[in-house]
Amino acid sequence: MEKQVRIVIKNTGHDYLGKSTGKGSLSLWTHHLKTIEVIRSYASSHYNGPATRVGAGVIAGELYEAVASQGYRAVGGTCGSVGVAGGYAAGGGHSILNGLYGMAADNVLEWELVTADGQHIVAAPSNEYADLYWAMTGGGAGVWGVVLSMTYKIHPDGKVGGAQLTFNASSVDVDTYWQAIEMWYAWMPSYVDGIDGGNTVEYLISATGFTGVSFTVPGQDTSAVDELIAPFIGQLDSLGVPYAYTSRTLPNFYEHFNADLGPLPYGPWPTNTLFSNRLFPRAVVEDPASNAALVQAIRNLTSYQDGYFFLGCESLHVNNTSHPPNSVSPVWLDTIAVCTVIGYWDWTIPRSEMLARKEHLAFNINPSLEAVTPDSGSYLNEVDSYYIGDWKQEFYGGHYARLLEIKSKYDPDYLFYAYTGIGSDTWVEDNDGRLCRA
Repeated sequence: MEKQVRIVIKNTGHDYLGKSTGKGSLSLWTHHLKTIEVIRSYASSHYNGPATRVGAGVIAGELYEAVASQGYRAVGGTCGSVGVAGGYAAGGGHSILNGLYGMAADNVLEWELVTADGQHIVAAPSNEYADLYWAMTGGGAGVWGVVLSMTYKIHPDGKVGGAQLTFNASSVDVDTYWQAIEMWYAWMPSYVDGIDGGNTVEYLISATGFTGVSFTVPGQDTSAVDELIAPFIGQLDSLGVPYAYTSRTLPNFYEHFNADLGPLPYGPWPTNTLFSNRLFPRAVVEDPASNAALVQAIRNLTSYQDGYFFLGCESLHVNNTSHPPNSVSPVWLDTIAVCTVIGYWDWTIPRSEMLARKEHLAFNINPSLEAVTPDSGSYLNEVDSYYIGDWKQEFYGGHYARLLEIKSKYDPDYLFYAYTGIGSDTWVEDNDGRLCRA
């Protein structure tokens, strides 16, 4: 703080709020910390079993490949290029394995970091830095210290059943299409809890059609997958909605992920998008009236500008598996889907038009989704930079006050700043992007 130089911590830079950038800052880039160590018999008072110690720069695709070669799988993001030990795990971390193993943060065993006063420490749930471990594990990244590595649970691998499903709005009248979407959400609790539970599905909903990108049914063969999905297929048949459906089983998680969400390490995900996020509560889709209101809100948002925006979701039932206490927002345990509103940046039209679309997302679409998903929240890693709601409650789920106390303990000068991070409102950015005391 003596030289008044802003510090920014950057891992892979996958941050829609710009937390890993800052004008005139000293950027600490951790992306090249690439060590991956498999620990077959990790032992602590909270966990005994296989684990891995990963450098801060290890991305999901690298982790998946490394542990698969040793007969394991790990919770990681649906985008293979996201750093596992960065904002992903620190912010909670949703995954197609959340139904089996909980949130990414639930799998964190230790953080190795350098604090604001230069101490090199390990924060774990049973040592003198247990409070810092709690805060870092769900309370967001970039504000606690410079993470060097993370120790993380891994899990025995095995076969994974999968499927893909598509149907088009143009093949039926528009009301029938949206009736099918309403049936989809009503069916979701049965799907995620079906067989032994732990099932997830990644899907896209637009004004023109539905794409079930990746059904994940761990431990099951193709016949079990088909039986699980058959009730919804039957509903499509009853509506007269034509569809394309395929299913298969692969021998391990790595092959399943690479088939549906690859090719690794990068995958199919776009850049240059407008982006926002909302968690859909299970109770909403279980009630016919509130489910209808939710689907109407989705229909409305996809109708803007001839279908400019679409919805990308993961439906899940987060396994409240045994883990040390952490600061992940508790609304995740009641969530049936984590959904993002997406619009591709159009470089062929005036910038003013794109900014108008961004404002529509922030000031119209976001509030409309909040209105039909009361008492929920948003995933703090995937929100709109224009977000105007109560971010302390929406992102941190009631933990903010305690998180701020811990922030003040380990970083009393608030050296580490990240937009909407803990303690960020002690600073403001001026028109030139420089940080000033609030």
